Amino acid sequence: MKYSTRFSIHLRPHGVVSPQIRCGINNLSTHTLVLNNDAELAYDLELPIGQHKFMLEFANKTNATPDMAVEIVSVEFEGMTLDRFRWSGVYYPDYPEPWASEQTDPLPKFHTSATYLGWNGRWELAFETPIFTWIHQLENLGWIYD
Repeated sequence: MKYSTRFSIHLRPHGVVSPQIRCGINNLSTHTLVLNNDAELAYDLELPIGQHKFMLEFANKTNATPDMAVEIVSVEFEGMTLDRFRWSGVYYPDYPEPWASEQTDPLPKFHTSATYLGWNGRWELAFETPIFTWIHQLENLGWIYD
């Protein structure tokens, strides 16, 4: 059985040079684009029951473009925009050298609730279908009877 799932993400570029991103669901790349302006990526999917993952990869920041970043403005499922959707994402930054090796404290391998991607790296949002069951659990709305 497959579930119809509508998902969208609103992204905002920061910096003089436009960030380049690659996005996809379940490790399948569906979009590669340069963010010159705000962008809304929309997906209408038929997904089997179970766990899924949206990924966004930011990869063109260099030491010559230190002010470049990607902001996740909002995430929408089935017409609902909740901050908790975007806060559920996990960001795995690729820290630049030589900066990373100069740090005295260990750098975290990932950041939860990150919505501003200031380094190259990958942002992932895990979700489940049926989507309304996942939203119910995410929002801690009480028991769900099977």
